[in-house]
Amino acid sequence: MTTPTEVFEFQAPILRQDSGLRYHYFPVPAEIAACLQESGSKRVVVTIKGNTYRRALQSTKKAPCVIVGLDLLREVSCSLGDVIAVKIISDPEADVIEMGEEFTEVLKQDPDASKRFYSMTIGQRRSLAYYATSAKRSDTRVKRAFELARKLRTYTLNSDLSNED
Repeated sequence: MTTPTEVFEFQAPILRQDSGLRYHYFPVPAEIAACLQESGSKRVVVTIKGNTYRRALQSTKKAPCVIVGLDLLREVSCSLGDVIAVKIISDPEADVIEMGEEFTEVLKQDPDASKRFYSMTIGQRRSLAYYATSAKRSDTRVKRAFELARKLRTYTLNSDLSNED
């Protein structure tokens, strides 16, 4: 069994999933994924070309993998088909969510939205926070933060609407 601080290093190609949801990813060798999963790790810290990212260790039919977005690939100057050197460890702070100052401030000002947000699962909160903070421009991050607060408060998130069936 691995310890949370054990560092695994390997080479992996950047691949693309083209059917269904489209995304870029790199496969994680099965023996490394098994060690991480045995330690209870679902979240990992990945280092590529000196840049560190928090990601989820995904299980797919083909192989365990880590999804990497186009922004990340641009940041590390990589593209589809490139083989990258990867360092991966269990995320010692798996429950950390990067909220962004705009979203944090909006939630402080809206107690109903905040209460609902913090009652959600960690995955739901991470997904909403990512949407709010992923915009490049501050104006867009503020707009998204207010939009999410309204939807949280009024129970009009997409997941709320799909549960009405």
